[in-house]
Amino acid sequence: MRKLLVISSLIILTALTTLGQRKVTPVEGSTTTVTTTEEKKAIDELLKKKIRPSLVFSDTIFDIEREALGDDTLPKPEYAYPKLHSISFGANIWDLALKAFGQKYGLIDFSIDLSIHNRFFPRVEIGLGRANDHTDDANFHYRSPISVFGRIGGSYNFLYRGDERYRLYAGFMAGFSSFKYDITDATVKDGYWNESSTFDITGIKSHAIWGEVMLGIRVGIWRNLSMGWSARYRFMFSCKNAENARPWYIPGFGPRNTTFCGEFSIYYTLPLGPKPKP
Repeated sequence: MRKLLVISSLIILTALTTLGQRKVTPVEGSTTTVTTTEEKKAIDELLKKKIRPSLVFSDTIFDIEREALGDDTLPKPEYAYPKLHSISFGANIWDLALKAFGQKYGLIDFSIDLSIHNRFFPRVEIGLGRANDHTDDANFHYRSPISVFGRIGGSYNFLYRGDERYRLYAGFMAGFSSFKYDITDATVKDGYWNESSTFDITGIKSHAIWGEVMLGIRVGIWRNLSMGWSARYRFMFSCKNAENARPWYIPGFGPRNTTFCGEFSIYYTLPLGPKPKP
């Protein structure tokens, strides 16, 4: 009788110990599984760190994760940078540099872009353009006085988790320009009489709308100063032509017959909040 009581006590003690350490968790579509107290603690730590436990443990903890997150809703991703991180002011000196090598069109444009999580960059560009050219292979002199143009668009930074001073980005811009142009000393040769005549067309008004696809990089040079390069592919949406002559140069777009161009800018970045820690 005494032996029977001892054996019964051992069995009950063993069962109580097991129930204190284990919890039965039902899983839909599968057999009953068991999760230990130590695993629950580890799962809680992962949830505090915004890590989904099912990516670390086996499928036996799906129910605990569903209960902790609420209908299996994942935590929202946290970005390394705040929403409104910084604003940058830039000056594109590409055309000014090329004018030193003989280019006879273009001036300068300025840009403002806003950093959202160091990932998305809405951008506005405003500039001045002009042309005064009479090339050897052309039979006219083209002149366009200083005109204002604008572009609006944005870009996406592929290095958004890295150092804010460095970017590898792609984006799109839409441009608009309203301008005037003159065509003078236009030469027309009569094939029958073998004689030439010249004429002028002045004060022609026009406007144009175009798009630009860009791919570029930006690097820091000193404190809040940085510089960047970009290659742009431009395509025309619409352009008003005169009855006798269409514009050769469009401020902000460049020569009508070109599609690829470059951009080189110097930027100053103004922080809008505390600098995030690495």
